[in-house]
Amino acid sequence: MNKNIIRTTLFFGAIWGLLEATLGYLLQFLPPLVSGSIMFPIAATILTITYLNTKSKTSILWVGVIAAAIKSINFFMPGLLPIKTYNPMIAIMLQSIVMVGVCYIIDYKKLPYSLLGLSAASLLWRVLFYANITINHALTGFNFPQMRSSEATFEFVVTYGLYGALFAMILYGAIRLLNINFLITYKPKLSISLALCILAVTLTFYIQMIA
Repeated sequence: MNKNIIRTTLFFGAIWGLLEATLGYLLQFLPPLVSGSIMFPIAATILTITYLNTKSKTSILWVGVIAAAIKSINFFMPGLLPIKTYNPMIAIMLQSIVMVGVCYIIDYKKLPYSLLGLSAASLLWRVLFYANITINHALTGFNFPQMRSSEATFEFVVTYGLYGALFAMILYGAIRLLNINFLITYKPKLSISLALCILAVTLTFYIQMIA
């Protein structure tokens, strides 16, 4: 991985972590489970931009690792259940993993295929996340709202998954149709990327402290 890819990956990982700390916090005030339908399309856009600027599918995974590592700061917060930090970290990583597959489709440069890929990813990461909380429930007995009934499960996986797919398609489709260039002419400096990471960590800690 060359230096430009490392800097770009670190930069977008910090951006994702920053959005999780700020926008992600604000979205908690919406009805339960809605936030993922908004955050995934934004994260998918960040990961797509990362890939198109690095041409490295590995960088997609590393962006997720960086964002999850920033989120892990909440493990040090007193009174916050570890599961409240662990599950968002798992969601971040699952979203990164499914977007690797989407980027294979994006390489074809055909808008309909890309939109279908994003839609599938919006549903798939939720299926994988549900498998994760099923295992967690079996090990810890923690009662997850997504598991309280078959209706709640359907709503989490299908209803909110389709909401996320729709938002992702609108966001990506608008960018493509408006001919907005995904390629950034500015190459992030290492100092800027590290500063953004520090800012994201600080905000993650501070916002959780005052929440």
